[in-house]
Amino acid sequence: MADEGGIYKKMATYDKRWVYVVLFITTLGPLISPIGMPIGISAMTKNYYEVLDTLEEGDIVFDTWNMEFSGYMELKPGVLATHKMFIEKGVKLCIAFGHYEGVALPGEIFKQLQTWLDRYDYTEGEDYIIIGYVFPNEAAVAALSQDFHSNVRVDWKGNSIEGTFLDEIQNAGDFDMISDYTTGLATTFMIRHMVLEYDIPMVENSIGVSVPGHLANLDAGLLQGLLASTRGGAELEFLISSPGPGLKAMDAFTLGHYSLIIFIIIGNIGHYGWTRRSGARDRTGIK
Repeated sequence: MADEGGIYKKMATYDKRWVYVVLFITTLGPLISPIGMPIGISAMTKNYYEVLDTLEEGDIVFDTWNMEFSGYMELKPGVLATHKMFIEKGVKLCIAFGHYEGVALPGEIFKQLQTWLDRYDYTEGEDYIIIGYVFPNEAAVAALSQDFHSNVRVDWKGNSIEGTFLDEIQNAGDFDMISDYTTGLATTFMIRHMVLEYDIPMVENSIGVSVPGHLANLDAGLLQGLLASTRGGAELEFLISSPGPGLKAMDAFTLGHYSLIIFIIIGNIGHYGWTRRSGARDRTGIK
């Protein structure tokens, strides 16, 4: 007697190693050559974009990198997309670190932004100044907020900040905005000693696990904008029409999930089709 299982048996008993092969192809492919899958834009990301868009040329942003390398890999799309907006708008950046690994990040980040730096003639010392790892604890945040120049006299390379755009900053209230990228380090310190004390608008680019906590700050008006992890960064890339690592990752996530769904459907159809023929298998002895 012919195999009563037919196509259902093949669907129910396919070699599971094919799942890993297909997942490898569908996730690696978009990372090498992005496809441009559709992506929805959340209201939260749109709001974040609109807040940044209020900045004008010459505004000074306190740009705080409260992240280590592991966190940066998740925040990378939002970090790059946000800085592309700053560079294009001619915003001045005072860059500070809240983690000692921050000293290794500028080389990586500005390498990714080199095309934009060249296009807009955006240079260190004139348009952005890195003051380095100045946030080891809450006391440091409070001190810098109250008297900037008593606590910061040189940049991270030892060059004096006197005579630069930072001459305009006497305390935290002189910044036009705080833009923070965080894995949960000095963010709450800045909210207490800068936002609450000087009423500065602050936007946040947060890793996924910290988003629920920051939503409370957003609802309370302590944050004016919130960008959520890699997905939020991908949405911001779409809004500024500059595809980057976020949209690449979303392509990979989307195709990978589609592949899994297809395999689940195939397996379930095969299982139920093959199970319905159990009686025939019992009679014929087919396994």
